[in-house]
Amino acid sequence: MNIDKKLKTEIYELEKKYIKSKIDYYRFVIRNEDKTILTRFGKIPDNWDDYQHKDNINLTDGVKSRLSDIKKKKSWELKLQSLYFFFITDIENKLITVFQQGYVDKDDLDEVIDSLSNLILEIDDELLNIKYLLLTLAKRSISDFYYLISAYCKFFLKRNFNYETDIKIILEDIIKIFSNYNMIENNIQNLADIDEEISSLFSRSSNEFGWRMNEFAVKDYFEKSNQALKIAELTKNVRTAYDYKKLVLNYYSFLKFYYNENEGKLFRLNFVHESLKNKLNENKISVDVFDSYVQIRESFISYKNQFEVIGLVGFGSEKITYYELLELTFKLCKIIEFYYLRNMKYESLQIFRNEILYYVEKEMLTLNG
Repeated sequence: MNIDKKLKTEIYELEKKYIKSKIDYYRFVIRNEDKTILTRFGKIPDNWDDYQHKDNINLTDGVKSRLSDIKKKKSWELKLQSLYFFFITDIENKLITVFQQGYVDKDDLDEVIDSLSNLILEIDDELLNIKYLLLTLAKRSISDFYYLISAYCKFFLKRNFNYETDIKIILEDIIKIFSNYNMIENNIQNLADIDEEISSLFSRSSNEFGWRMNEFAVKDYFEKSNQALKIAELTKNVRTAYDYKKLVLNYYSFLKFYYNENEGKLFRLNFVHESLKNKLNENKISVDVFDSYVQIRESFISYKNQFEVIGLVGFGSEKITYYELLELTFKLCKIIEFYYLRNMKYESLQIFRNEILYYVEKEMLTLNG
């Protein structure tokens, strides 16, 4: 089964376009809204001693105090959103990239882990209402991080998200995901090298897999090395490949769940789109504001459509897609099966079949069917 590598390049470009549309929306729409709000609050004096009564309106000290508090609170909220926007969205974007098995620079990875650690400290200190901040960023359509971790909780932890009890658990899980990324990257390269190493043991075929194993070549492959060491190495590699395959499948299934239009990300984008369309019809927002949001929604839909076109078979790292990983796992299984049969290790073979080979072969037949 051939995977068009061009599709992988295109989806990364579509993802970049989507991220850029969100940043543009924040810079040119949300920031302008913030400036307008701050201008209005600017009419509330910082020092009431210099306040000049107008239109015979006399304000009590209580009203003055409340207006000052509202001004300070709103100004602080907007500054806080501005401060946290970039590092919250950076965590969000990098987490999606890791789920997709895309590339993240090591320095960027360290930076995002530091950001998560600082966020956990903020939650522990209780000086800031992080829940309110995340929900506000979501409400203003500039970050989906709150709903991303909510979906993570529902999918991976199998329960509805409760901020108070789950937030730290999930943030610590995300740190582990980022921390394991470098090890996984090394495994990916190792698996790609193994795939190349054993490629000469298989030839093209018209059967259901598109290839067949050359038993004479496999026999030579074992005889040229220490067979005990080679089978131990192959067994280790096939388990690494199988475990990684399960991880990639899990990540793909999660993204499908998170992106869905019934209760996922696309549902929220569609909901906000309809809300803004109504506001536009009522002249409550400008065409430019609406068009900026439309750009976010349309760029995400283009990205999601490409994600679905690529599907599970093309999902995963550029170095080795899910199908290539599954195929490599199956080829390793067939080599190990050959060794066990040739050496009459039938009990070991049965255990191996029950643990890995049966499931891998079944999935290969399903995807090739």
